[in-house]
Amino acid sequence: MTSEQHQFTAQDRTFPVILVRKKVKNINLHVRNDSTLYVSAPVRVPWEYIEAFLEKKTDFIMRALAEMQERQQKLPMLTLSDGDTLYLAGRPYTLDVRLGLQNSIRRSGQTVFMELAEDTPVMRQKLYHKLLQTLGKKLFPASLDRIQPLFSDYPLPALVLKQRVMRSRWGSCMPLKGIVTMNTYLAIMPEGIIDHVMLHELCHFLQPNHSRHFYDAMTLRMPDWKTRRQAMMKYLPYCV
Repeated sequence: MTSEQHQFTAQDRTFPVILVRKKVKNINLHVRNDSTLYVSAPVRVPWEYIEAFLEKKTDFIMRALAEMQERQQKLPMLTLSDGDTLYLAGRPYTLDVRLGLQNSIRRSGQTVFMELAEDTPVMRQKLYHKLLQTLGKKLFPASLDRIQPLFSDYPLPALVLKQRVMRSRWGSCMPLKGIVTMNTYLAIMPEGIIDHVMLHELCHFLQPNHSRHFYDAMTLRMPDWKTRRQAMMKYLPYCV
């Protein structure tokens, strides 16, 4: 897998493009919150062909950006400032930021305490991610324990569960290696939403693509998965 940097211009706007070449059959596009276009494409497809694909998707790109801007206006992005509200496992917490002798973060009651010896936006984000990772170590295995029994009719392999901060997907899996990776940001959300993503990844052991059979397998095991996916929108501003 290789990564390339490009630019795409449409309607008097220039967008950064992150092009990832890997073993896929089709060109896939994801519009990120920062207006970056994340594209995955087969290894040998020339950039000119991908650029033509993006031109055909211009209306989709503009519509996606407009929708994200509207959401951000309704739900301002988290700044990790003193007094901000955070969500952990779907529950609200108040952020208490203080200068101190070390860089640390902990939660007590309904408060998250962030102590900063080095008060920079990067350090605040680093500590926030550390808090989410610690919580994810408990939430994600618990979700796997809840969802795996739904596959009693299909012998899943011994699974290796991982997590990492991801900007373009909520989870990923490698069925041949039995690896499931969850997005650390899911630790912000309630168990029901985490379970929806876990189910999505485990269904890829049944169907490697997003065909009708894949979604049928999801609906059979979790009839309300669409409602759970829609509920994720509330927590997007906290994925910083």
